[in-house]
Amino acid sequence: MTSEIPAAKTFKVKILEDGKFLSAETSVVIEKDLPIYVNGEHLATASVAPSMEKELVVGYLFGQGFIENAGEITKLEITEKGATAILSMTDTPANRQAKTSYRIVSGGGRTAYFETSTLPRIKSGLKIAREDIFRAMNLLFEKASLYGETGGVHSAALFDSGMNLLCVVEDIGRHNTLDKLIGFALLNNIDCAGTFMVSTGRMASEMVTKIARAGIPLVATKTAVTDRGIEIGEKCRITVIGFVRDAGSKMLTDMEVRVFRKAEMKIYSGAHRVL
Repeated sequence: MTSEIPAAKTFKVKILEDGKFLSAETSVVIEKDLPIYVNGEHLATASVAPSMEKELVVGYLFGQGFIENAGEITKLEITEKGATAILSMTDTPANRQAKTSYRIVSGGGRTAYFETSTLPRIKSGLKIAREDIFRAMNLLFEKASLYGETGGVHSAALFDSGMNLLCVVEDIGRHNTLDKLIGFALLNNIDCAGTFMVSTGRMASEMVTKIARAGIPLVATKTAVTDRGIEIGEKCRITVIGFVRDAGSKMLTDMEVRVFRKAEMKIYSGAHRVL
């Protein structure tokens, strides 16, 4: 993952070791405000990790319903003052916002609310071996350098049906990782019907909604899925998988480090895509 500015910086801390506080240094992820201006109007300010900001803006505009494809963006610049996008839409951002319902999402932010009846039913012949899902999750953690350095970000990765890694993204917010991933796919004209993604983030309804809009037929996460996430997955024919644990993988709990002896996963919808 590359960035024009560092994604982490070092802080002096005190760590508790063998009952004593010792001086040490640790890496902390950088949190940056990214104002987003659309057609001259301030649309939103995102708190982001400073990487792949252009992809994030494209994915955000798509996820919020301001665009249907990257071609509707006639100009997009990222500067120290923020992101400036010019869209070919005839309506103004303010008018579109006034017509849109919003909800406070599980991550504490705000996102556009889409009726599930308007979401697409994904048509894809994608089939993935369970071993490849574990391989993809392992590769995500191998490539997620900022997570390894700081432990303070979410990460996600997009693969094609041949297990070729297309993109790895990291950010302080799980929604941001999804926006970056979708923005990358839009900017690179990737047909998402032939892809699948793995993520570290919880799959609540707003996450699965964005995945449905992007047309990604399968998502697997190392963590949990909500009931509404499952409901949208079933309606949109998305394979939703949670609690992906490969044999030998580790999970830090409040009391211990748990090592999984057997590979595990829970398929909540679309099990026919997993071999």
